[in-house]
Amino acid sequence: MPKTVPDLLLRIFPVRASASYTLAAMAEVMERSARFVFSIGEAEAGQRLDHFLARAFPQVSRVLLRRATADGRVRVNGQPSRSNYRLRVGDLVTVEIDPRPTPALVPEPIPLRIVFEDDAILVVEKPAGMLVYPNREMTSGTLLNALCHHLSQQALGTRPGLVHRLDRFTSGLLVVAKTESAHRVLARHFRERRVEKTYLALVHGELHEGELRIARPIGWDPTQYPHWRVMDSGREALTEIRVLDIVHGLTLLEARPQTGRTHQIRLHLAAIGHPIVGDALYGPQAYAAFQAWMQRVGRRFARHFLHAASLAFPHPRTGEPLRFHSPSPEEFRELLQLWRATSGSF
Repeated sequence: MPKTVPDLLLRIFPVRASASYTLAAMAEVMERSARFVFSIGEAEAGQRLDHFLARAFPQVSRVLLRRATADGRVRVNGQPSRSNYRLRVGDLVTVEIDPRPTPALVPEPIPLRIVFEDDAILVVEKPAGMLVYPNREMTSGTLLNALCHHLSQQALGTRPGLVHRLDRFTSGLLVVAKTESAHRVLARHFRERRVEKTYLALVHGELHEGELRIARPIGWDPTQYPHWRVMDSGREALTEIRVLDIVHGLTLLEARPQTGRTHQIRLHLAAIGHPIVGDALYGPQAYAAFQAWMQRVGRRFARHFLHAASLAFPHPRTGEPLRFHSPSPEEFRELLQLWRATSGSF
């Protein structure tokens, strides 16, 4: 039966005429996924497998491509391969994947708060409430949708490369790569801890130590919810804290994560008994009291009081030191003003 790639697949995934590889006549549509076979030519030889896949499937997110590789749905010469494999002339790369555009890579004209942009990177301010990447409940309206629209106005095929994220209800600064080279260098900067991140946080309780270091490992527990938690078997995690102000049972502080674990600041502050205001996941009891207070004052705050206020790193192309700042969100000032006016009591 296999003879040519069905027209439907060619419409879903147009093959560039300039590409030296050929899409073999082995494509079977099975529900949502398809099977593609690429024969590697001289133009592709030497490329990393993950970079090749990103060019071959520009409409599919890097996350899904990495997952397909890890799951064994990407094979080289019939064998599962690693993302960093260097392709050779004559290699046959088989990919089983849904070729339709990842929802996050569908451009949507959503306004962006751009702090800095050049030909390699983009630094943006994400508002609280916006997802960086879609999930099962929200498949559009994300930061990636907005970035795809912005970059589509500049150059065909330019796609945003994320190297870090912010939780949905956290606001602040994010750096985004505009080229594969910038993405690779920024990812290395994060691994080597050459990126300085400073967060502003408002937490429950009065933290009277001026400065402290929270060194507690964080891991994933599939048997309990929330799954991410402080646990002895977890990975090293370190957060440095500096107290800025204490206001009637709340503490305004600066948090500097020295590692990049999921939910690290939220988990660490909750672990020492000072959950972030607005964080129902890691401070459910404090959040219930916060909800009751919001009802009393007639104002609802739909966010975590955590803000990525500062971001510093070497430019991925020039090496120039860059530092960006984002001012404290208006919600911080408004909540503290209401808090003082109501004598600071939940």
